[in-house]
Amino acid sequence: MQLPSALRRVVLATAAGIGVTCMAAGLTQPALADPAAPVAVPVSARTPTPQEVEEARRAAEASTAEAQAARTRTTKAQEELDAVAAQASAALERYGQAVEAKRLAEEQERYERERLAEAERQLAESKKQLGRWASEAYKDGGSLEEYSALVTVLESRDTNEVPSLLASVNRVGANRDNAVSTYRAAKLTQEEATARAKVHAETARVESEKAEAAKKDAEALVEKQKGKLAEMLALQAAAEGDATTKATQAANLAAARLQAEAAAAAALAAGARSVSGGLVGEIGACAGGDVTGYANGTIPRSALCPLFGSPRHVLRADAAHAFNQLSQAYAAHFGRAMCVTDSYRPLADQISVAARKPGLAARPGTSRHGLGIAVDLCDGVNVYGTPTFNWLKQNSAVYGWIHPSWADKGGSGPFEPWHWEYVG
Repeated sequence: MQLPSALRRVVLATAAGIGVTCMAAGLTQPALADPAAPVAVPVSARTPTPQEVEEARRAAEASTAEAQAARTRTTKAQEELDAVAAQASAALERYGQAVEAKRLAEEQERYERERLAEAERQLAESKKQLGRWASEAYKDGGSLEEYSALVTVLESRDTNEVPSLLASVNRVGANRDNAVSTYRAAKLTQEEATARAKVHAETARVESEKAEAAKKDAEALVEKQKGKLAEMLALQAAAEGDATTKATQAANLAAARLQAEAAAAAALAAGARSVSGGLVGEIGACAGGDVTGYANGTIPRSALCPLFGSPRHVLRADAAHAFNQLSQAYAAHFGRAMCVTDSYRPLADQISVAARKPGLAARPGTSRHGLGIAVDLCDGVNVYGTPTFNWLKQNSAVYGWIHPSWADKGGSGPFEPWHWEYVG
């Protein structure tokens, strides 16, 4: 251990003083009495001053105080990092929820537009039929009331006239019942679909604005989180020394890559013996396929991408790419890739899980696993508060992954520390 210079001088001077005293008292052996004895290095016999002793004491106190201050700063930075990480995760979750709400509103609007188009087609057909009857009533001398009612219906343009139009239609003769019923239903559908389409369009617009705002918040918080992570690492290095050097990180990552390559080779060998289920591309270089339009749990495996260190598990291409980057950062820190127990879950598997775990698993056809954007993890991440879980909470949002609030302690859903979702 290297002593402070002032303190070292005190020790050496004291030792020298003792040596001089012994020599003066005649207690030392002659120089040639023991040829194997070490030769003493001459030093000054000056007695340390009280000022030097005080300086040494103060230096020791300052060193202790600085270490304590560094630990305090590190603790504070840890708390700030945890807070920012939680905010970033919540912002990303709000963004994901707004995007999902926007998508649902747009789907509802499309559905209502389709209903509207069908209603207008039926209206056109009904008007043709009613027009023929109006012509017949005019030529054949039908009742003025029936003729007037038919003309009123045929000349209508505004959906706001529906109540008066239906009253007119009701005056048409009983022998027209079928066409009148069709017309009435089509007219009501037209009015309802038009109104609902407007509502869903407005909802989609509002949710789009929410998504945009949440995305900006999330991006800002993720940048802040990156800064807090860098600050945290710097403080840890200053307080305790850089325990995880670049060389250690490289060695950890190399070891994790070897594990990942071995797992990939095993998966390829298994895939060669099976009709389906092999890897579709290299880890980290998979573009996947177009998954647009596939119902939850029906995406072909060939359209998905394997995960770093767990090639039997697959996700949507963007989710897999982000996960692999996160897993490599995890490997650089812990020396191993993230441990995965579940990823994309086909509909049949969702049904099986729901049967085995009623009340815990999502209703089949609604699971985030079925969209290829969720994973279940192990290696301690599945236990709340462990080093691996805490590390992931602090770092996942930087890569677009979150632990959703519903799965957290006190959340709205079942407590699932192992469940993580990609939101982009």
